[in-house]
Amino acid sequence: MRLIIVYRRILAAGLAAAVAILAAGCATVGGGSAAEKIVLERAQARWNAMVERDWNAAYPYLVPAYRAVVPLKRYGNQFTGPIQWETAKATEATCEERRCTVKVEIAFRMMLPGHMDRLSTTFVEEVWVLEQDGQWYKFESV
Repeated sequence: MRLIIVYRRILAAGLAAAVAILAAGCATVGGGSAAEKIVLERAQARWNAMVERDWNAAYPYLVPAYRAVVPLKRYGNQFTGPIQWETAKATEATCEERRCTVKVEIAFRMMLPGHMDRLSTTFVEEVWVLEQDGQWYKFESV
């Protein structure tokens, strides 16, 4: 009977070690699915263009259906106003099969008297979708 108890303890310890090793493998630094990595790179590239106010470079990252009805000039015109983006960092992507949610940290200034010297930060969530051409695009509604 005592031998059975010893074997059970050894088996339990081995099982616990296996679970710990498996969990560590799943939580690697910089981990994430291939889709998450691709979407983070694309979101960052789009935001780099947005910070530079380069609408020509940012526009192709939008879903083709949006681009079919909203011309580039109209897209760029929606960003006129007192906000000046200073930096943007796509920090996290959480993906399902054909849809990802991306969190972006944006530092900005309000270009209004009394506010220009104040750097503020906000977070936004974007939805990115996998289209038929196999590419990920930022979802934008019309």
